[in-house]
Amino acid sequence: MSTKTERWTLRVTPMQDAIVRQALRATGKSLNEYVVNCAIASAADDLADRRVFALSSDEWDQLRAILDQPARHKPRLETLLAEPSVLERQQ
Repeated sequence: MSTKTERWTLRVTPMQDAIVRQALRATGKSLNEYVVNCAIASAADDLADRRVFALSSDEWDQLRAILDQPARHKPRLETLLAEPSVLERQQ
């Protein structure tokens, strides 16, 4: 296990504190353990949506069919992308 060297300082409302402390009593965890475990679990869930795609076999076949289609020429999109963006235009 890695050595803990980083520190978080958090501010909460009295109501937030009361709810978390009630959860601490119910779970028997320390404040540090509870907050870190919940933060890591939530972060993993947030990141999973960006890295993992769970598809059934049929859905995977449909996605592959869509991705395998040849690209279509879109003149309006080509025109739009050829113009300087708002950030590139000189003021």
